[in-house]
Amino acid sequence: MAVFGRDTWIWHSCYLLFHTWHSIASGRAFFYTVNNPTMFFSGAFQDYKSENLSKLRPGFVPRGFAHQGPIDALPDGMDFPVIAKPDSGVTGLAIKRCDNIAQLCEYMSKAENMKVRIESFLNQPMEFGLMFYYFPKTGEVELSLVEKRYPRVFGDGVSTLSTLIDQAKSNNRQIRLREIKKRMADQLDNVLAEGQEVVLDYVGNASNGSTFHIIDLPDDTVDLKKFLVKELYDQAGICFTRMDIKANSIEDVWNCQFVMIEHNGVKSDPLQIHIRELPINDRIKYYRHHWRVMREISNQQRARGFRPASFRQGLKEIQRSGKNYRKISHLD
Repeated sequence: MAVFGRDTWIWHSCYLLFHTWHSIASGRAFFYTVNNPTMFFSGAFQDYKSENLSKLRPGFVPRGFAHQGPIDALPDGMDFPVIAKPDSGVTGLAIKRCDNIAQLCEYMSKAENMKVRIESFLNQPMEFGLMFYYFPKTGEVELSLVEKRYPRVFGDGVSTLSTLIDQAKSNNRQIRLREIKKRMADQLDNVLAEGQEVVLDYVGNASNGSTFHIIDLPDDTVDLKKFLVKELYDQAGICFTRMDIKANSIEDVWNCQFVMIEHNGVKSDPLQIHIRELPINDRIKYYRHHWRVMREISNQQRARGFRPASFRQGLKEIQRSGKNYRKISHLD
C-alpha cells in the first residue's frame, strides 16, 4: 500500500481546491484545455512526447523518434548513448540511458507493446525547469527558472563509491540505487579522493532523487522572452508549459544556448512548490499564481474562439491517463 507524505497531501488538496474554484469561476471544468491548441487537450492528459516535439524546430530539441516493439539498430545519424522513455510517460518514470543496442533491446522487451521515445543523450551537465506563460491577447510573457540538481556524492579519501552511494540513499530515499549501482558496477570499489564529485543520475526529477533550487532571473530577460515566444508560440502555439532544458551553464540559458528535452503543457507544476526549504506559504503562493495564470490564458484563448474539452471528454481522458500511469509504473 502506498504511503503518502505530508507534501503529497498538501498538493493534492491544493490541486482539488484550485481546480474546483477556477472551474466554477470559468464555467468549464476543463477550462485549461484550450491553452495550447496544437497539443492534445493542451497537454492536460495523456499525450505523446514525440508528437509534441515534432512541432518544434530541429536543433531546439534533441534528435529522436517513437518506436514500438523490437529494434535492430538506430537510424542513420544517431549514435549511442540514447535515452529511452515511455512516449506518453509522466513524472520521470521509466527513463533509462542505453549505451548499446543490447541495453536498448532489453528496455524495448520490457516495454512490450508500449510506444517508446528514443532520443540522443545530451551531455550538458545542468538541467533546469523553465516555466513559460504567454498571454496571447496582450503579448506579455512570464518566466521562472528552477535548477534540477542531480544526486551526487563527494569523496572523503577513505570510503568506496559503493559506500558513499549507500550513505546517499539513506539520506535520499528516491535515489535509484539499483539502477545506479548497475550502471557504475566497474567503479563501485574505487575509493574517491577527498572532495572528488561523482554525479549519480542523469534525470532531473524528484522521483529519481534530484533536488530543486530557485534561480533568480536577471534584470533583462527581453532576449530570452523573444526567443521563447518564437520557438514555442510562433512555432507551435504554446502559451502555457514548463520546459525541461539542458545547458552547460546558467549563462548559456540567459544567452538562449540550451536544448529543450520536453515540455509538459498544462499538466506542468511550478517546481517551486517542491522546494521544501521554502516556507509552505510561499510555495502555495506560487501554485495559486500558477492557476490564476492558467485561467487568464484560458479566458484569452476562449475569446479567440477555442473551445475547452467537455466534462465527458475530460473524465474519459482522466481514466485513460490513469491506466497509462499504472502501466508505466510496472516498467520503472
